[in-house]
Amino acid sequence: MADTFILEVATPERLLLREQVGEAQIPAANGYVGILPGHAALLAELGAGTLSYSTGGHRRCLSVEGGWLEVASDHVRVLADRAEEAA
Repeated sequence: MADTFILEVATPERLLLREQVGEAQIPAANGYVGILPGHAALLAELGAGTLSYSTGGHRRCLSVEGGWLEVASDHVRVLADRAEEAA
């Protein structure tokens, strides 16, 4: 089993993020979803909140709102209505 997965975050305007990550916390419509490598397949409505992920020992955050979350065996796609990097 792999230690990482690819996390993509896109809006209708652009691809905001495509990176190998070790884990992610993503706001779904009914609460946060924790994603680790090898997570079961999932399709969920995206909520509003802070998407956080870890890569290279660092924690990073994005603000997201509305859209969809798709989890595959080695790939997570967040198709957000709005997203921006947290400063």
